[in-house]
Amino acid sequence: METSHKQNLRLFLSFLVVSNTLLFLVLAYFHLLSTDPKSAVFIDFWGRFTVYSLWFIGFALYLKYVAKHVVFRAVVLIMIAINIPLFLLLAYFDQISNTPDMIVFVDFWGRITVYSLWFICYEAYRKYLGAEATETFPA
Repeated sequence: METSHKQNLRLFLSFLVVSNTLLFLVLAYFHLLSTDPKSAVFIDFWGRFTVYSLWFIGFALYLKYVAKHVVFRAVVLIMIAINIPLFLLLAYFDQISNTPDMIVFVDFWGRITVYSLWFICYEAYRKYLGAEATETFPA
């Protein structure tokens, strides 16, 4: 496949992921996603797919554009390091609601937070355990 075709395909797939994420979050914001037990399975599946897709693209962009720059990398790591305790503390102090109208956002934010923890662990592993670690996950 030619390089321009690959680039067009990457842009199209990125557009689909971002569009899917925006659609999911807009529907959630306007409480248009049903949380009844039968629909919850579909919403959970769609939400997981959305978070995984968004996170994977974010991680790929991080590796391609941010990881090489010390300042940008530090900003991202600080934001993630703040998000993890923020999410957990807000939940601990009952500032996050698990009501049906908010559960989609809480679930979405929680998954992003868990993957953020994974990200920090992976970055530490990659940095401190040597070059062989970077070969296990393609950049």
